[in-house]
Amino acid sequence: MGAPIIAISGDLKTGEVEVARLKLAYIEAVRGAGGVPVVLPFLRADELGTVLERVDGVILSGGDDVDPRERGVALHAQAFPMDPRRQSAEMALARCLLERDVPTLGICLGMQVLCYAAGADLHQHLPAAGISELLDHRAPHAAELLPDSRLAGLLGTTLPHVVSHHHQAVQSVPQPFRPVGRAADGVIEAIESTDARFFFGVQWHPERSPDTPDSRALFRALVAAAAARRK
Repeated sequence: MGAPIIAISGDLKTGEVEVARLKLAYIEAVRGAGGVPVVLPFLRADELGTVLERVDGVILSGGDDVDPRERGVALHAQAFPMDPRRQSAEMALARCLLERDVPTLGICLGMQVLCYAAGADLHQHLPAAGISELLDHRAPHAAELLPDSRLAGLLGTTLPHVVSHHHQAVQSVPQPFRPVGRAADGVIEAIESTDARFFFGVQWHPERSPDTPDSRALFRALVAAAAARRK
């Protein structure tokens, strides 16, 4: 049957020539775990079902900020919103995934998109969130997972290697997720589904530390779940 196909949402670069793009680290992380990476451009709603019938797993990648103005929330001055075409496509993809059993991993922005699509609010700029003893989330810091979480079991540790670069964060975690990892300042660093689906989100960038045991374990677990779905 071949190796499982993992679709990775791409970014959009505007300018004189518009480009759908993705950092190679995501592609190599999937390849290193035994999967076949496929880069998704921003898709129309009528294309989503066709794509999800043909892939075995999905990664929602990192990128610029979620723009909350569609909900009537003012954009923070320090926010750098993603292209509205990407946001529309990512939200549609996330909502479609929420209705299906497709192994899914959200990374950084991808985790925020999953929660936002399910109805969560976001901290648009952590330094303005009023969090006591706020860490610098653009720099290395620790995150601790719940010992009884499925994510800790997959990674084989409650203290994963965190390479982080973000200033927005999930403020509240809606169903069908639960928070399973936090930084010392309380900022949510990881989520997982409350059911048995492979549906996880991490606020850090495991693709930037692909040689650490927990990062390898995360991508291998995604590919294994995708392979099981293909069978």
